[in-house]
Amino acid sequence: MAAAGSSLPTTSASAFPAASPSKQLGFNSYVQDLCQSTTTWAGDASGQFKELKSLGANSVALAFPIYMSSITSSALFARRTCGTIYETPSTARLGVVISEAHALGLTVFLRPLVQELQLAQSPSGSWVGHIRPKNVGAWFKSYLAVLSPYLKLAQQLKVEHFAISTELDSLVKKPNWASLISSAKRYYKGQLVFTVPWGPGQATHAGTSPGLDAYQGVLANDAATPSQLLADWNNAAAKTDRLPFPLSAASLDEVAIVAQDGAYATPWVYSLPLTSHPFNQSIQANWYSMACRFFKTHNMQGIYFWGIWYANGANAVLTTPGPSQTQEIQPESAAVIKECYTGT
Repeated sequence: MAAAGSSLPTTSASAFPAASPSKQLGFNSYVQDLCQSTTTWAGDASGQFKELKSLGANSVALAFPIYMSSITSSALFARRTCGTIYETPSTARLGVVISEAHALGLTVFLRPLVQELQLAQSPSGSWVGHIRPKNVGAWFKSYLAVLSPYLKLAQQLKVEHFAISTELDSLVKKPNWASLISSAKRYYKGQLVFTVPWGPGQATHAGTSPGLDAYQGVLANDAATPSQLLADWNNAAAKTDRLPFPLSAASLDEVAIVAQDGAYATPWVYSLPLTSHPFNQSIQANWYSMACRFFKTHNMQGIYFWGIWYANGANAVLTTPGPSQTQEIQPESAAVIKECYTGT
């Protein structure tokens, strides 16, 4: 196992070539409106996107929150209230971010993410994939009402990709999707993406392209190489009940893992106790190397790494190891991603 802060062995360009420019090579930037000034808001976009481009990115996924008051609510809403948990950017604010990305030659992927507000009162382990609205029909009607302004914005600014669903496991097989997708297409003519987590019980829907939030854990020890991790992911992908679409048709819409020992089994966990899971940026770097190889091996449509916060502006990627920021992209990981995207 590499020590925390140590360098990864250099991978030859022939073994880790640059991805095709036709593929989406991106980062997720989590866009919270924290009531920044107009100047700061625009400056954060410009500074951050230039930094991501320097790592070889040609696309940016703008993930932003929308809300439910509980996991059983039949209504959703978008709201920004300064100094509270409500941080949805308006269409006007998001339009500034989209325009900055396009001005720098980046394609854009809009990703509204449902954020529950009462997880502490919900059943243990509940998350967005466990929502169970009391009135499913009303939920879909409300969902479309919340998304419609953003779909219209996406059409107006020629946004290339829009996630019509992200990790809504409990609703994925509801018949309501056909009507919602049809309605969405009246507002937006670009690519609608239906993103699901890796696991059984998923579905595809006509009129959308598949996306995968890739949080498949593996029972590997901390000394596992990217090649060994890749074998585990390939074995999992070979199970026909795990994915309802060919990998070559899909994009990896989220890839993330904390830079800590013992993280391979639960890459979806936002943080682990540092006393039992010490900081180790090579854990994250090896995982990201594996994910890049998986993306290329299966000729997937794109890959987006998680761990960028819009409000960090041009300091989105750490330049020195961050033991107190294990969920963010570490310097070793940034080097791996740049090699993945550029071959250098």
